[in-house]
Amino acid sequence: MPAQNVLNSDRSNHHANMTPPTTEGNANIPASPTLVVPNRVNLSVVHAIEAALGGRDRVSWMVENTLRPDAEVMMYLSQTRAAGFLCSIDRSTPDDLVKLVRDRQVQGRHVVLLSGRPGNQPAALTDVPGKILHFADGSKLSALPVYVGMYRNELTGGITDSAPCDRTVVQFMPELKAGPELGARIRGAWLEAAADCAADHPALATTLPHAIIDSITRHPEAMVIDGVDDSPLSYRRLLIYALIMADKLHKRVSNRRLGIILPPGKSAAIANLACLLAGITPVNIDYTISAEDFRYRIEQTGINRFITEVRFTHKQQLFAWPAPRDLIHIDRELADVSTTSVKIRELLIRLGKTEWLTGRLQSRPGRPDDEAALLFTSGTGGIAKGCPYSHRMLLSAVMQLSSRLPLSAGQRVLSAMPLYHPTGLLTGLLLPLLLGLDIVTYPDTQTPRRLCELAHNYGTALTAFTPVQTAAVLKAAKPDTFAAMRYFLTAGEKLPTDLAERAAGEHKLTLYECYAPVESALPVAISAPSPAAAPGTPYIIPAGLPGTVGTPLPGVAVRISDLNRPEQSLPPTNTGLIWIRGATVIPAYLKNRPDATTCIRGKWFCTGDVGKLSDEGLLTISGRKARFSKINDTLVPHVAAEDALYKVLGLPTDDGVRRLAIVGVPNPRGAGEILVLLSTVHKNVVPQDIITARYALLNARYPAAWAPTHIMPVSSIPTLPNGSLDYPLCYRGTCRQLGIPTD
Repeated sequence: MPAQNVLNSDRSNHHANMTPPTTEGNANIPASPTLVVPNRVNLSVVHAIEAALGGRDRVSWMVENTLRPDAEVMMYLSQTRAAGFLCSIDRSTPDDLVKLVRDRQVQGRHVVLLSGRPGNQPAALTDVPGKILHFADGSKLSALPVYVGMYRNELTGGITDSAPCDRTVVQFMPELKAGPELGARIRGAWLEAAADCAADHPALATTLPHAIIDSITRHPEAMVIDGVDDSPLSYRRLLIYALIMADKLHKRVSNRRLGIILPPGKSAAIANLACLLAGITPVNIDYTISAEDFRYRIEQTGINRFITEVRFTHKQQLFAWPAPRDLIHIDRELADVSTTSVKIRELLIRLGKTEWLTGRLQSRPGRPDDEAALLFTSGTGGIAKGCPYSHRMLLSAVMQLSSRLPLSAGQRVLSAMPLYHPTGLLTGLLLPLLLGLDIVTYPDTQTPRRLCELAHNYGTALTAFTPVQTAAVLKAAKPDTFAAMRYFLTAGEKLPTDLAERAAGEHKLTLYECYAPVESALPVAISAPSPAAAPGTPYIIPAGLPGTVGTPLPGVAVRISDLNRPEQSLPPTNTGLIWIRGATVIPAYLKNRPDATTCIRGKWFCTGDVGKLSDEGLLTISGRKARFSKINDTLVPHVAAEDALYKVLGLPTDDGVRRLAIVGVPNPRGAGEILVLLSTVHKNVVPQDIITARYALLNARYPAAWAPTHIMPVSSIPTLPNGSLDYPLCYRGTCRQLGIPTD
């Protein structure tokens, strides 16, 4: 058996100066010996765990030979002649490893699994690879998960996975019973603890305007650059104009919310910041929605005044604009600002009196849990829902995203995704303002050539688009367009594999797919390139693989439940409903909608999406719950069936054009459902077309249940403004065509 029963050597003594970790949950430590599994360790953590478990005589250390802890930990173990053993999980059977653990437990010792540093992404949840974590699955071993969280006190990159850090938390979780999926359950416990610890970060105990003012004070020369004419506006001047505009709003707006109907740009940045400074909630309005949808959002929010620009009202003539008396034109308001007014505020800002200026504008001091922004869902479920974001949620979103995607002051962001999209608001405005990044704005995603020029000329490091917009941008790009781009995010819809491959092949560009429901101010997960292996170990914990949306961002917990019984949790590797939890997840919809009782339970929110987690924590999205049909006892995922049909019919997927859509409708001839394929490529459908599709799927080894019963030719397939399928409209239209009654 490839195991050694000693961890001794003749290395010299070494001591490191370390701040002792804070230990929590000691009451969860069982009296009987158990398997203790921390998500990561260093020497100070080893000391804390050893002390909490009752001292050296109560502990036996378990070390994987090819993933040893760092030199300090190994030196401490050898100096103290610690009890323990080296093992090789790759070469040992699970039964052999379980026996090694049980032998030590019989001696009255807790067995602590120690991990080294594999190849990993920034602010990763754990250093323990899934292969190592799952050796005790199905055995008689119980396990005590230990969450080790490392934090820096500042907002930027406030969550880390290594020293130096300002604070380390060692939290003992409740013991998990022996049984199947033990490793997955350990990971789930770590996720929940990480979410709770991130929510308690001290940097969140403030408000968004206070944090923005602090950032602008530190980065006054950072700029907002208008991509239309390349004109710059320094952050200091941005704050001055926002303060002037906040004064005007304070005098003219009595409502606690204000609509903003503007594309990304200097005016949108000033308007959003002015609202925050005046204690007013900015509500960025989708200017592509119908008049009916706009009226509904006004009714839900109670908004009666709106900020826009004269030139934008002329451009968006099809929008259902409110009455002129309800519009505040920011360009007119700022056109007559006197030089004296600007200089006075600039002087007060330089003297550190900004908080005094803003204090006059608010009836009471802002609080972290006050409403700071409000966005609406796209209406995928049939009706748009209002999602209020608090200051704490938005600050946490910036902290968590900057921990996973590190950027530094002076780098530039290309902001073209509208601010009514949570990813656009986060990456295009709040993240750069709070990190001191330059913002290069452009008001139109339909001008890909200019967007490419801006990305190249300004060397932008971060941007975000929908997959449809990304396809157009890549088509206009040159080989060196994205030479400086570090993070090109796609959100709003599933990223087609062909598009990702084309970006990598033609432009050497990695697309980071985001899973970003509006109910979270932060993308739940981002798929990223897998890191390189760390020196001395073959282990890599992947950050993203094809078909997945990556691992949850730091501070986001995910669990899986049964599709039809949401109260019943499933092992994370099973397919089911996806629930999320964390400081960035809304606690309730606007007006506490009745449907919230089914999707918000305690700290958990049900996304309505179906998916699973892999052994390494990678999240796969199979589609919306509504986009699954049961055909002859087989659960058919519509999105997967559509992807299969695109492949077997030889249709392109990288140009952003939707050609197919699967709709599940009641069977008009009996019980159950049938699949109808909406198609823009079929014109005059004959029975042979259905047979051809069926056998093409079967020949490609797809399930027979995925074959459509009907093919319905359509001129176009309805989509929502974010590019996702308008499934309720497709469903109603299909039922109407087939004569099937709907509720």
